[in-house]
Amino acid sequence: MLENVRNNYGSQAIPLKVERGLYIGVLAPGVLYLRGDLNEDEFPLHEIVHENSKEKIGKHLIDITFGRDNAKTDLFTESLKYLIWLDVMYNQVDLKVLNEFIELLNDLSQSVRFEDEKIALPSYRPNYVPNPYTHYKISIVGEGFFKEKLDKRDSVREQILKDRKGRTVALVRKDQMILLNDLPKDERRYFLVKGLLFSMGFHGESSSPDSFFNPGNTCQINLSDLDKEAIRLMYGGRLQSGLDVDGIRKALGMGYKD
Repeated sequence: MLENVRNNYGSQAIPLKVERGLYIGVLAPGVLYLRGDLNEDEFPLHEIVHENSKEKIGKHLIDITFGRDNAKTDLFTESLKYLIWLDVMYNQVDLKVLNEFIELLNDLSQSVRFEDEKIALPSYRPNYVPNPYTHYKISIVGEGFFKEKLDKRDSVREQILKDRKGRTVALVRKDQMILLNDLPKDERRYFLVKGLLFSMGFHGESSSPDSFFNPGNTCQINLSDLDKEAIRLMYGGRLQSGLDVDGIRKALGMGYKD
């Protein structure tokens, strides 16, 4: 039965083995399959499950962090609370998506917080000192203005995001996203979330079918349970900017076996 489970889940299944090589179970997305004929004193299943779960989350974090343009982690800072600033061409759906996502990020993060009482709108002008916020500006613009910004792009500071057809639809840097206005509703929602997560340091991809970071899932905004745990780990206070893959593995106490 365990072999059937492994075959059904494919790469999403993690085999659980003890030191002596005994195969005792399979950890699959949302389900744990264990043999029922083992002595818990001799085979401490809870410890084994914990170690395999930690390794799986760590590997997923590495997958969704490192992409084509970054060799080291680049996190938001802890110094000030972040405020989302929608400065042009927003709609009510945009507000709803961002408000819900801010609430989720605040729940997952132990090191960075977003202002969750409001999103700044075009009329907002910070006019007092000291400014209590670090602003993350989202500009949703027409095709002409977007092309102008794309042509003048600073390739060091600004990265591009493309839709499934290969069209560039967003420019993203650490403190701003410029998003094309004419996207279909589902893709617009997706890239609002994608751009924000990209700025927060998640530049990679996942092969997990239900992951937000799977490149085929460009019409969803929900994070999988594994996505959430990886974000919780990234912003849980144990990691910082400037780590490479080996640095993350060392910080998390991960092994180096495949």
